[in-house]
Order: sequence, then structure tokens, then C-alpha cells
Amino acid sequence: MINSNWKIMLLVFLVLTLAGCSGPARILVQVERPPTLNTTGIKRIAIMPFETDDSAHNVLAAYATSMTASRIRETGRFTLVDASEILRLRRRNQNVEDYVDAMFIGRITRASVSNETKTTAGWTDNKGRYYPPVNTYYTAVEIEFNYSLKMARDGRLIGPVSKKGVASAQSGDGYPDAEGLLRNALTSQIATIRQDIAPYRSTEVRTLAEDKTGISGVKEEMKEALAHVKAQNYKIALEAYLKIYEQHKSVAAAENASILYEALDDAEAALSLMQKVYEDTGNPTVQAVIARLNRNLADKAKVAANKQKEEQKPVDRVTAVASEEIQKILPGNAVVWLYNNSPGNTMVDAIVDNLTAEFIRKEIGIVDRQNTALIEAEQRHHVSGAVSDDEMIRIGNAAGAKTIVVIGITGSGAMRRLQVRVLDIERGVPIMQSDTDKKWRL
Repeated sequence: MINSNWKIMLLVFLVLTLAGCSGPARILVQVERPPTLNTTGIKRIAIMPFETDDSAHNVLAAYATSMTASRIRETGRFTLVDASEILRLRRRNQNVEDYVDAMFIGRITRASVSNETKTTAGWTDNKGRYYPPVNTYYTAVEIEFNYSLKMARDGRLIGPVSKKGVASAQSGDGYPDAEGLLRNALTSQIATIRQDIAPYRSTEVRTLAEDKTGISGVKEEMKEALAHVKAQNYKIALEAYLKIYEQHKSVAAAENASILYEALDDAEAALSLMQKVYEDTGNPTVQAVIARLNRNLADKAKVAANKQKEEQKPVDRVTAVASEEIQKILPGNAVVWLYNNSPGNTMVDAIVDNLTAEFIRKEIGIVDRQNTALIEAEQRHHVSGAVSDDEMIRIGNAAGAKTIVVIGITGSGAMRRLQVRVLDIERGVPIMQSDTDKKWRL
């Protein structure tokens, strides 16, 4: 089945094709857009049943739940977890975080039906035939609903997004089916859910500008460039428009070149060109083009940044945070002992390894683990419970360290986070302690 976005693109294409012989020329441009809701890091979603304050709308709520699941599945970005599994875990007071990242929750807040009858008066034609009155039955519906994503980790809500759908129909044989119209109104709004939860590419129409300089010969050159556009020889047309601008400073030619850069998926070049045009001409109309390109590039950068975050594992993410924070307070001649305060924890092992590699690349002195391995083993054999700062400082001093970085994990579930403390051996005092900010969460 063709989804709604492709239907829209097809419709736009047909309109432009039919209009190709008259009016200004147009080009379709693909633009990357981030979703309305920040779903970065969310992979597993449970579609919880839509709620409603009116039991008369329970069937509509069930329909909304089913349609939502279909639309989210079509994005291909998420694994759907059955809501019954979440309900089962909750009944047993179990943590759902191991099974799902977020719950999709929705509520129908209003559904109204309006019926109206209009009667056409009876009449008699010129042959004396009588036509009785005719009733036309009109039904109009409105439905309002909202939805959010509830994070399994900490219960934080992302959203809500509010929607309003309308539909109407008429019949000469009684009022149209209100329930069917309400479903249609719901469908039209739920169809846009992809744009709320996943990045997407939007198809926009750009209208080519017409030169108004009145310079002799420019009109003919613009006409030749346009012929290449219509033949979809975009690169040749681009070169032609750039040449026209360089020779005649035609802002229209530059704007058309920027549109072709966009069509060739090079919005950065389009922006660079239009900034140069503004510097050259000071034409105020160029500012609107620059503003549009800046918005589009900002959206593109946001999509790329979110993708990078999604591809980054939690261990790599917190390692980067720890490395940055530690290096802020390290002295220039630091010799660091990275002490694993959670032995046997594979996450901490990985973080220590990552930090070791990072510090070596940055030419920060690192105490060889062989220098501390026997000392740490002896310490764990003789000392019961947590190792004190004084004992760690003694060990680090014996191993030739000047700074100790103590790395461990504290908490569990939603509160699990990396804990980092930095001790100055010479002064015998802590000089850094990680806090409870979410950037440290694992």
C-alpha cells in the first residue's frame, strides 16, 4: 500500500507536470527534517492502549491504538513491544526498563458529531410535473487527541503532541455514518505521526526566479539555462546560471543556481553562494533565501547529530564525558593511575580501557597496570570493605602516580550512573567528584 507521504509526492509531481507548459518553472527539493519529538536513543516502544474519558469512544480508542502501531511500524526505526507485556511486568512490580525504552501513551480528549438537514422546496416544471421536496443530510465530526512518549527509565514525558481531525459527508438517504467519519478524521491525523517520532525527508517546491535586470542578452541566456532545467540537465543548468551571475550580477540567476544546488543535495554550496550574492549586491530579497537555507541546514545538522548519538553506545558516551571532565583539572605534568573501583563490572572495565587509550593518545602520563596490579591485589587481601582515600593515595604514590582517577558505577536501573573521583596525591585531597547529572547516566 502506498503511504500518505508518497501519495503527496506523487500528487505534487503530477501537478508540476501538468503545469510545466505554463507559469514559472518549479523544481522539487528534498529537505531533511528532525522529528517533532526528540526520540534519540529510543529503540523499543510499547504502544499502550489509547485512553478516553467517555466510554462511548472506546471503539475509537482501540482503532487509534491499532492505527498508531501500524504507522510506527512503517517507520522501520523501532521495535514494538506488546503492551500486555508491560502490563504483566507492572502487575509483578518489575522494572520495565530492560524490556522497553519508552511507552507511547495517547488520549482521546473530545469527539463531537453534528447533524443537519437541509430541505429543498418542492417545485413544478413547465410541463406541470411536480417534484417533491428533497432532504439532504449532512454530518460533520471533530475529534481531538494527544500523545506522548513516557520514558521507561525515569518516567519522563516527551510531548505531548496535540491533534485535531475533522471530516464531513452528505447523503440523500439519512445521516452518514458518524463513526466512520470519526475514524477517517483519526486516520488523517495519525498518518502524520512519522514526522513526530522519526526523521523524515520533506518534499518542497522551489519556483525559479525570472531576471528583472533588463540587461541585453540576459533574457536569452536565462531562457537557455531554463531549457536545461526542463530537460533535467541540472548540472549544466547550474553552470549556466552561475556564469550569468558572474557576468551580469543577476540575482535571479544566483537564486536559481542555489535552487539547483539544493536539488543536487548540496545546500551548503547554495548557502555559500547566496551569502556571496548578498555581500556583492546587498539585495534584501536574498536575505529570505539565506534564512531558509540556514533553517534547512540546521535541521539537517540536528538529524545528523541525533543519528550520531544513537550510534554511540552508553559506555562510549560516558567515557567521552569522563575524559573531558577529568582533563579539565589535570595538571600539565600529570601521571595518572586509573583505579577500577567496581572490579568485575564489564562496563567499568571498558571505560578504564577507553580512558587509558584516550590519555595515551593525548600523551597524558599513565601508570602501567603492572606497577599497581600486585599492590591492588595485596590491598584487597588485607583491607576489608571500601579502600580509603589515604590507602589509595599511599598505593598510588608507591606506583609513581601523581593523580588517582577512581572509576566505578553507582545505583541501578534508572539511577545507574558512572561515578568518577579524582585525587591529588601530593596534596592528599580530592579535586573532582562527578555529580548526579544525566550526562553520567548509563
